[in-house]
Amino acid sequence: MDKKDLGVARRLARGLTMLGVGASLVLGSVVATAPVAAAGTDADPDAVAPAVLEVEHLDGQQLTGAELAKFLEEDRARLEAEPDAAPDDTATDETVAASRRDKIVSIARKEIGTKEKPPGSNCQKYSKRCVSWCSLFSTWVWRKAGVDIPQYAFTGDVYKWGQRHKKAYGKSKLRKLAKGDSLLLGTGPSKPSTSKHIGIVEKFDLKKGKVTLIEGNASNQVKRVTRALSSKTFYGGVRP
Repeated sequence: MDKKDLGVARRLARGLTMLGVGASLVLGSVVATAPVAAAGTDADPDAVAPAVLEVEHLDGQQLTGAELAKFLEEDRARLEAEPDAAPDDTATDETVAASRRDKIVSIARKEIGTKEKPPGSNCQKYSKRCVSWCSLFSTWVWRKAGVDIPQYAFTGDVYKWGQRHKKAYGKSKLRKLAKGDSLLLGTGPSKPSTSKHIGIVEKFDLKKGKVTLIEGNASNQVKRVTRALSSKTFYGGVRP
């Protein structure tokens, strides 16, 4: 990394630290560090600022430098949401067969790296419609795994489906998430301006307050993205 790139990385690192990123974010040879939960304690989801902690290429290498900066800017612009009424917690049955959860994650992993064709067109393999497709991807994966859910184009409809089937949980119960769940980003399910994005839970760490999602329509492709597990980022989740 030359001096110019190093300076850019350091400025980006300082900016992320000001946002309250609750983990180390590697930028080439530069590490930006902000406070994390003390060892042996669980991070308070309300205390963690909404942030992307890591983004990976198909080969598992982290995005750095200009690529990471571009992803963060796109993510910030997409996730700016107006207020929405807090949704109800309706989940009553937390039991989902482990085999189904494993199947969901396995199917989603195999799609990492799948891109729009052509880039920026919103045209993809998960639907014949060339529209924003993060929700189309998540529900496509669930359906492939045997979940009886329509293929929704709007993220808020996934949450509303969960409410009707007693599978949705609000931000107060984010810590009860499990792999294979879908997490909803934004402030509520009412409309596209408040329900902004969706991803499938691959893994999570409650002590560090972070969750790794497999997301469709992340920079025009399927990506693995690690985010702060925060009620400022997610308004709820749905069990498969």
